[in-house]
Amino acid sequence: MLHYYFTQTSPASFSIEQQRAISGFGVWESIPNLAGGAARLDPLLNANDSAEEQGGELGTLELANRRYNLANTEGVRATVYDHAINVYGEVMGDSKAQRPLDNVGVQYGLAALNQGLINPQQFIELNRDIGGFDRDMNHIAERHRADIQAVRRALESGRILNGGGGLASTAIIDYRNYMDSDEQGNIHMLIHQFSTRQRLIDANGHADNHVMQIGGRWGFGTTDTNLEELFIAMDQWLLGIKGDTRDYTLAEKVVENRPTDLNDACWVQSDESLVKIEEPQTFRGSSRCNELYPAYSTPRHVAGGPLSNDVVSCKLRPITPADYGVGFTQNQYNELREIFPEGVCDWASGDVSRATLQATWVSFGPSPVNILYEPEN
Repeated sequence: MLHYYFTQTSPASFSIEQQRAISGFGVWESIPNLAGGAARLDPLLNANDSAEEQGGELGTLELANRRYNLANTEGVRATVYDHAINVYGEVMGDSKAQRPLDNVGVQYGLAALNQGLINPQQFIELNRDIGGFDRDMNHIAERHRADIQAVRRALESGRILNGGGGLASTAIIDYRNYMDSDEQGNIHMLIHQFSTRQRLIDANGHADNHVMQIGGRWGFGTTDTNLEELFIAMDQWLLGIKGDTRDYTLAEKVVENRPTDLNDACWVQSDESLVKIEEPQTFRGSSRCNELYPAYSTPRHVAGGPLSNDVVSCKLRPITPADYGVGFTQNQYNELREIFPEGVCDWASGDVSRATLQATWVSFGPSPVNILYEPEN
């Protein structure tokens, strides 16, 4: 959405730094990088795009002539939503998949506005003209609204990761390199690590089964003792759980058997070796790890969304001047009301579907075993 706005809709209205601030990302380059990754939502092939930005991707060349296009509307729609059409269901009267994709009420750039990084008129124009995507991922003037069944199924089945279910009783070591400042942009940002932790806390009241370590190296070899240490710790953790005969739930055993020397940490290169700094990892703070590896946000967080980032279709509430740390003229305020006639996101109220996780590894039909929904007639 933002990449289209900044390059097509209004290419001269925001500086590069203002664009980055609206996105929340650590580097501007992540805006086009993630926009390219969104090709997986697009059923239409554009041969002029680079390989990673082409929609309608098919791994089997024999299916190429069967690909969906405007002249073959019954063709194969190779998108994230359509390959899970049995999960989300079909759009009524159509063969397209329903989708849990929504930006109604989202105030793009809200935090950037309140921090004085963009001005009120820029905020108004951005939200007036950001638009949405139709089901073929063509840009349209109206914002896009999720199909409520798709939202429910995504949340109730854990397609959108939930901190409960199986994750509550899983020993987790979340180890990753630092990608937030990648010069090419990168989707693998620390914010997702912290969102996962927040979802665990929201579901279980704690994240004591989640160990977070940042930095180091991806590779694993005989000389990479930092990763070897984590494999050994996980082995001890799992064997401890397996050998625990106490009358505890599995989730309790996972917490009780976490090795005492397995804790949050970050790694930093010092001379020829990696040094571990053991301290709690936090999304925001002034710790040594926060200084070495600052975590950035996403456009939904900049718009006021929760750290957990698990609201698809937000509940709406009327606009209020308390939202804004800057002043609007009366005309500007009236224009905001016109931009958001139904209201703006009330993030604290959760998803409009009010859906919660029902089960994991469910059937969506026709098998009646562990079924989440009755098969549709």
